[in-house]
Amino acid sequence: MKNPSSVSYAWIAARSRNAIRRPGLMGIAGGTAFIAALIAFILVPRQDAPKNLPTETVEIRPESTSIVVVRDEAAAQVALADSVLAIARRSLAVAVAPPADTFPPEAIARRDSITDVVATLTRLITRAETSPLSSSYRALAESPYVADIPQVKILLDSLGEIEKEREAFGAVGAVDPVYVALTARATAIGRGIQGLADRRRGELRAQLNLLRPVASTPVTSSSVDTMMYLARRAESDKIRFGAAQELQRIRQKNAQIDQQIARVRDVANVDAPPLAMLAAATILALAVGFAVAFAYELRQPHIADSREAEQFTRARVITIVKPSEVVERARRRSDEQAPPLIDVVSENYKNLYMHIAGSETPVPVITVTGEEPAIVAAVAANLAAAAAFEARSTLLVDVDPTTSTIAGVLRLRANPGFADVMAGATPWPEAIVPTTIGRDRPLDVLPSGTGRVVHPDGPAINAIQGGFQRMQRRYDFIVIAAPLSFVQRDAMSIIPGPDIVLCGRIARTKTQDFAAAAESLRGINMHIHGLVLWDEELPRIETAEVRSEKVSAQANLSFAGESS
Repeated sequence: MKNPSSVSYAWIAARSRNAIRRPGLMGIAGGTAFIAALIAFILVPRQDAPKNLPTETVEIRPESTSIVVVRDEAAAQVALADSVLAIARRSLAVAVAPPADTFPPEAIARRDSITDVVATLTRLITRAETSPLSSSYRALAESPYVADIPQVKILLDSLGEIEKEREAFGAVGAVDPVYVALTARATAIGRGIQGLADRRRGELRAQLNLLRPVASTPVTSSSVDTMMYLARRAESDKIRFGAAQELQRIRQKNAQIDQQIARVRDVANVDAPPLAMLAAATILALAVGFAVAFAYELRQPHIADSREAEQFTRARVITIVKPSEVVERARRRSDEQAPPLIDVVSENYKNLYMHIAGSETPVPVITVTGEEPAIVAAVAANLAAAAAFEARSTLLVDVDPTTSTIAGVLRLRANPGFADVMAGATPWPEAIVPTTIGRDRPLDVLPSGTGRVVHPDGPAINAIQGGFQRMQRRYDFIVIAAPLSFVQRDAMSIIPGPDIVLCGRIARTKTQDFAAAAESLRGINMHIHGLVLWDEELPRIETAEVRSEKVSAQANLSFAGESS
């Protein structure tokens, strides 16, 4: 399948996603660009510094201290002249006092009347203060000078009612609490009458003050010679204006010199701020890293999604294996010892198994193949686990002795295995290892064994084919994990069935290689049931050495526990 004839938006978007998924390549290219940018930002300007030395001559700033002194002295002379002239103006603006200080007869009569009223009110108020009795307050309220006040009439009526209530107690009322309360109430009313009378007295005194004669002011005349100060002020103002103009010219000159100094400093400055250099280098590194990864992806496109995989291989994508949340399984010892790559609760492998089991023709043997042995082993093991979980008698076979990935996925021994069966050293039943999926689902595994790949001849191939036929009669479902090299050997292939599941890795499997693998499988009459795309990190599979060390450590711990 060739690349699209025209570069479309979807094609560019897919290449961009694959480029971002290559942090290693982006890190190498970006790190190199980051270091190179820092070296360029620091060393190159220093090497070119002698060439960039400023040739512009900076002028000397003009002296302005003497001009400021002259301006201040002139301003002081102007202020002095203004103060003297202001005094002269005020002396000329004084009004001439009236020649006579007499009252008309009407004003004199009114003043005397108000004075008598004030004296009478003062006497009554003094009596009420010195003798706070109901009679004193009543005399003050009945005075004609306060009787016209509405509040006084109301208070006088209240005072009369209280006096009537007090008379009902007679001579023994002094010890009665009600009598005491009435007395206090009468005193409060009297104080209110006294306050209103005092306010009326204050109003009368204010009217009396308005009838006082105004004192006359003597006529004064100014003897200040203002012509001298006017001439001095005009001269000082002229000097001050000239000094201000000169200072403005000096300020403009200094501003030009500041701009000139800034230009010279920019030319001579060879060191940028460290944060600015780091930010620029970081941005450049990110851009270069992405550009390199994007260029690599454009040159060698990789599978980006299911649409591209189906477009290039002309096969259907059955499932996409993505990172899943780790389910906490620690309630039983069998759960703690379960292989971490086996996920019996994932819908991906259940859908894969249901797709194969639901085909029109029965599929007793399915071969899982691909370029990545770890992905092939993980998919094949989980497919077999899904079949075993559905209560089907399942056999999982690993035919690649160079990697022994199935044994690593399921944490089983690798020897004896399929290599020993092909060599005739071990029969099939002795090489098969039984294991358990989950808690009680049995699964038989034929590991690959260890050693180099041996291509069998005709009689050995017939023997292997016969062994697979016997296994098909014994098991309901057989899953074979095989590399592409085993499957693509047409006449010399040991694969017993034509049914294939092709595995690829998103952003890692090249589109051309994936398409070529699909076409080569179709060329040898293999039937591709579907594609499985791996969309996460490569599975970590334990090697045989690590597994043997763990087995030895567990044996030593068990022996130490029994000894103690």
